Amino acid sequence: MIKLKNLKKSIVAVLFLLFLVTSTHSLNVGSGASANNKTQVKNVIMLIPDGTSIEAITLARWYNGGKSLAMDEIAVGLTRTYWKDGPITDSAPGGTAYAVGYKTDDKHVGVLSEQEGNRPVATLVEAARLEGKSTGIVVTSEIMHATPADFTAHDPDRSNYNSLMKQQIYNGLDVVLGGGDEFFTPAAGGKRTDGKDLREVIKSLGYDYVTTRDEMKKSKASKIWGAFAPRDLMYDIDRQTTNSDQPTLAEMTQKAIEVLSKDKDGFFLMVEGSKIDWAAHANDPVGVVSDIIAFDKAVKVALDFARKDGHTVVVSSADHGTGGLTIGSKVHDKEYSYITFDESVNRLRTAKASADLAISLLKNADEGKIKEVLNTYYGINDPTVEEISSIKSDPQNIKQVISARSNVGWTTGGHVGGDVALFNYAPYGVERLQGVKDNTEVGRYMARVLGLNLEKATKELFVNAKKVFEARGAKVEIDASDIDNPVVNITKGTNILKLHGYTNIAELNGNTCKLNGVIVCIKKNDKYNVEDVYVPMQAVELLR
Repeated sequence: MIKLKNLKKSIVAVLFLLFLVTSTHSLNVGSGASANNKTQVKNVIMLIPDGTSIEAITLARWYNGGKSLAMDEIAVGLTRTYWKDGPITDSAPGGTAYAVGYKTDDKHVGVLSEQEGNRPVATLVEAARLEGKSTGIVVTSEIMHATPADFTAHDPDRSNYNSLMKQQIYNGLDVVLGGGDEFFTPAAGGKRTDGKDLREVIKSLGYDYVTTRDEMKKSKASKIWGAFAPRDLMYDIDRQTTNSDQPTLAEMTQKAIEVLSKDKDGFFLMVEGSKIDWAAHANDPVGVVSDIIAFDKAVKVALDFARKDGHTVVVSSADHGTGGLTIGSKVHDKEYSYITFDESVNRLRTAKASADLAISLLKNADEGKIKEVLNTYYGINDPTVEEISSIKSDPQNIKQVISARSNVGWTTGGHVGGDVALFNYAPYGVERLQGVKDNTEVGRYMARVLGLNLEKATKELFVNAKKVFEARGAKVEIDASDIDNPVVNITKGTNILKLHGYTNIAELNGNTCKLNGVIVCIKKNDKYNVEDVYVPMQAVELLR
């Protein structure tokens, strides 16, 4: 009897020990405690599903047949998304919080608030590059759009595309994949007005400039720039329907990892499912859910690499929600508890086009064409007289028809202020996020696990040119005769230093050299002020 009691005690002790070991493992990877960090983190991949609310993810899961998503496996909590002075953020300050770890003003990209002088601060991309790591961005919008710009450029106005794109070109990234080809050129259909073809500049900097999926896949270059559309890429569902040669977000993510992972020092990669937000702005449920599924496939690519690699952290969180999407709508004529899957969310699964594509097919359409589009692209073979009349009066109304058919509601065409889902994968022994986190905490977490010092990087990359040069006895002026290509002129004795705005190019007495960061010229009221020029410390040292 005594032996049996001892045996039971032994079993209990072993089970308790196993519980402690399991609990310790959970703490190490799940509590947010820094643990031992025995595993060295070399790489961080951040994936941002722009504008994606939690309910949109739920809807996408139903669209996916109710099956779990790749991101479900690494759900850890919620992210608070508010900007400096309000509860509902724009993408610019929302992404900036992730990229630099600070709150800022509306429309600000990579700079602190107006109250703090619009001062640029180092991003994760820039800090990683200073540490010898490779860097990249992958998006489905034009690459100078708010979120990718947040990680790669600095300006208080997200719409200042000239400033943003030039900084991106000269900021030393290794991989840039997305849209925006027409913004680089003055040629027919191009957007540049200064006569410069920035595509040629990109090529001269050593990038393999590719414009199709096949070119991207075949590229063996260590630096690659993909511009797969004049502006934004297609919604994923339209890419499939039209057999477009544009790559998927997952394929671009795979290529970026393939290139960046060759660096023994590691890498930082930001991936954005940009147009989930655009579809939500348009109240287009098909565009939203199909692009969330496309985004989730990119998450799977990142997770597959991270699990195999053993030194990679993956973080995913939206910058904000958009549209106020709800599974449930006032439009539906049945009591909510009687509505079946087949009468609501499952109806999205027959869709073959976003609202964008459908609307383009419905211009000046008669009743026959409307019925054809509804049947071919949405599986609706019983449109009502009211639905046909509504679409005929305005093709945009197809969005309301599809939303009502799937029992999806919307509260706004803008952003919303709710918390968004937070996802995080980290190797065993590495700190992991958990609970409700501020978006700035998420940014600083990524810096921390990757061993980056954002404050140190800021001091190295962004000193106030007027203050530091004048303190050394130099005269500082700015030549803005070419508004798109300002030049900062510094004179000290017989030495003349020219710093080309938005680039990393310096000229000392006619000799050109490249700096380790970009020259940021902040415009106020469409004018440049010498007081608002920030340069790398390396530029100052040229005039010792």
